[in-house]
Amino acid sequence: MGEARAIPGLDVFVGAEGLLERGLAAGAAGAVSGLAGSFPDAVVPLVREPGPEAGERATALRAELQRFPFHAASKAALGFRGVPVGPEVSAPLRGLTAAERAEVERIVRDWHP
Repeated sequence: MGEARAIPGLDVFVGAEGLLERGLAAGAAGAVSGLAGSFPDAVVPLVREPGPEAGERATALRAELQRFPFHAASKAALGFRGVPVGPEVSAPLRGLTAAERAEVERIVRDWHP
């Protein structure tokens, strides 16, 4: 089965996890996911075998993290997942408050791939 392309020779990559399943079905080449940086185990299954369950899980996880400054939350999640990164983000972005960090830690703790 051929791939649908908006412009011949142009690969399309989907950024929003909630649109990934539909995008891949329509011929997208893959994903450019901010969530995959801290939770690859949420996005890789969605790319490899797109389906509603994987899409809903990735979308829900993204929504939880997006309640906070996303870059700072992603870095905190990486740290809580064992990657040696500091909590700092560059201006004009803001870091997380102590309460926000605690909530991101809970999100990581509760995530089960």
